[in-house]
Amino acid sequence: MSKQSLERENRELKRSMRILASKAERNEAIVKSFFEMEIRLLSCTSLSELLDLILIEFREYFRLDAVNLILFDPEQAARSLLEDYVPPSPANSLRFVENQRMLQSIYPDRKLTVGEPDDQVKKAAFPASHYILSCALLPLERHNCLIGRLHLGSRDPSRYSSEMLYDYIKHLASVISICIENCINYENMKRMSIIDMLTKVNNRRSFEIEIQREISRASRSEYPLSCLFLDLDYFKLVNDKYGHITGDRVLRTVGGFLKQQQRKSDVVARYGGEEFAILLPNCNEQQAVQLAENLRSKFNALIFRSDQGEPFRMTTSIGVSTCHPATYKRDTFEKLSYSLISAADKAVYHSKAAGRDQVNYVATAGSEPPQKPQLEVV
Repeated sequence: MSKQSLERENRELKRSMRILASKAERNEAIVKSFFEMEIRLLSCTSLSELLDLILIEFREYFRLDAVNLILFDPEQAARSLLEDYVPPSPANSLRFVENQRMLQSIYPDRKLTVGEPDDQVKKAAFPASHYILSCALLPLERHNCLIGRLHLGSRDPSRYSSEMLYDYIKHLASVISICIENCINYENMKRMSIIDMLTKVNNRRSFEIEIQREISRASRSEYPLSCLFLDLDYFKLVNDKYGHITGDRVLRTVGGFLKQQQRKSDVVARYGGEEFAILLPNCNEQQAVQLAENLRSKFNALIFRSDQGEPFRMTTSIGVSTCHPATYKRDTFEKLSYSLISAADKAVYHSKAAGRDQVNYVATAGSEPPQKPQLEVV
């Protein structure tokens, strides 16, 4: 073999080595980026955090032009956790379906689909992104059940091709499926520990935790904290006359009504039976009594219905108490929370003893008894 041939072979060999080294570096970078994203996905504890990561950060991180997600949510378990969640633009980047027909129409064999989408697939997978020229459509599965699909789209026609392998993407789809299930289960368990499942407001346990926090905040910010106790008048008669199913419906309606009336900073809870409690941060005695009167008046206007459709109205007795945590030492906050609740409970008793359907105020023990608040004259 001539010297020139050896030199040519040597150059070709060096070139091949550089190409292999470049591919190895690129593959290492790809593996590293997927591993980093996998760690971030697994660290998510809330569904909203997970969705932001998938729908917003995926686009920049993987240099994509569209990321769309469809979730199978027949019982609205996911949507119930996303009441305050605002999906990124376009809004249909996140969609929910209650049956699997749409999912199965695109994934009859539940396999990864890559390449240029036809018009039908593009319309279903990227309804607001008609410029997509190549895509990866990933089925999301858990326990052999299709729970959704993830669509990754690009303007680059060569980005996703059937001639390439996509093991990393398929693995990432499996991780996302696990994370979606984990976040929904975790948040539902968390909600069950703090939410009254019938009325969908806080339960007594979470209310007693919140009152400690609110007293601490009120002390730091030096504002008053008021508490309302509402007891539904003659609720037992509703159960006796219309049945417990109607009674449960009344409680659900009251829970929804109180949530509609509350300010963002307020805490509403079902304290027990037919009794509800509301914490009102930065609300003094006069304001709390006026608010309670307004609440009582609006409550009296509610119309409830029995299982047979028979309409009826109810009234409520309300107790009000107020404290000024800034005047107390921190080590007495636990006693203060007990005093605040006890005073509101005592005020409810006074309202019932005086004939029901009224508001009464009782000063919190240990504080200077303020003058009984007078209602504002409108």
